[in-house]
Amino acid sequence: MSLQLFIPCFVDQCAPQVAGAVVELLARWGLAWEYPEEQTCCGQFAWTAGDAATARRLLRHFLRVFAGAGTILCPSASCAYMVRHVYPQLAEGPEEQRAVEALAARVMELGQWLAGLGPPPFTSRFTGSLVLHQSCKARQLGILPQIREVLSRVAGLELLTISPYYTCCGFGGTFSLQQPEISREIGAAYLAAVAATGAAGLVSPDYSCLLHLQGLGVPAARDLKFYHLAEILVMTG
Repeated sequence: MSLQLFIPCFVDQCAPQVAGAVVELLARWGLAWEYPEEQTCCGQFAWTAGDAATARRLLRHFLRVFAGAGTILCPSASCAYMVRHVYPQLAEGPEEQRAVEALAARVMELGQWLAGLGPPPFTSRFTGSLVLHQSCKARQLGILPQIREVLSRVAGLELLTISPYYTCCGFGGTFSLQQPEISREIGAAYLAAVAATGAAGLVSPDYSCLLHLQGLGVPAARDLKFYHLAEILVMTG
C-alpha cells in the first residue's frame, strides 16, 4: 500500500500534535508512508478569499509534489474537499483537467480511509462522552457515517449529538476574518449547545474548526476538551 501524507498547513503550524497522532496511528497499523516535504497550502484560503489565481498556482504546485500513484491521506475534511471538488473547477485545459481528476481520485480523508480498512489491530480507549463536530466540509464530502463508524470502535467513548440547528461553528475559513462578530456569535452559540450536553468536549475531522472554537475564549468552552479524530484513535486509556 502506497501512502503519501498531505498535512494541512494549519496543522503543520498550529497543531503539529495532530500530524504526530496520524503518524503514530499508521505505525500501529504497521503501514509505511511518505511525506513530500515540498508540500505547502492547498490554496483553500486563497479560494475562499476570491483569489482564484493564487489558488490555481498552488494547485499546480500540489500536482507536482503529489505526482505518482497511491493514496494521498489527509487528516482534514476541508482540505480533502478542496482538492477533490474545487481543484476540478480551477483546472484549465483538457490535459490539466485530466491530471487534476486523477489526483482528486487519490485523496482520502483520514476517517473515511480508516473505515475502509476495517477493525484495527489494536484497541483505542477514551473514557467519557464527546460531541462529534459535524464540520461543513465533512457533511459535503458525505463522510460522517464513516467517521462515526471509526469512532464506534473506541472503547468507552460515548458520542453525543446536538441539534441540527447548530450546523456550523462559525469559522468558514476567511469568513471568520471578514465577519468576525457574526462568526463569534455563531461559535459561542455552538459551544453553549455542546456544553449543555454534558460532554467532556468535541472530536472533529477538521482541526481548523477546533482552533477557531478554542480561540473564542468564551465561558462555555472553559471546561471543554478539543480533539482531532486521530488524537482520539491513538489513546489507550
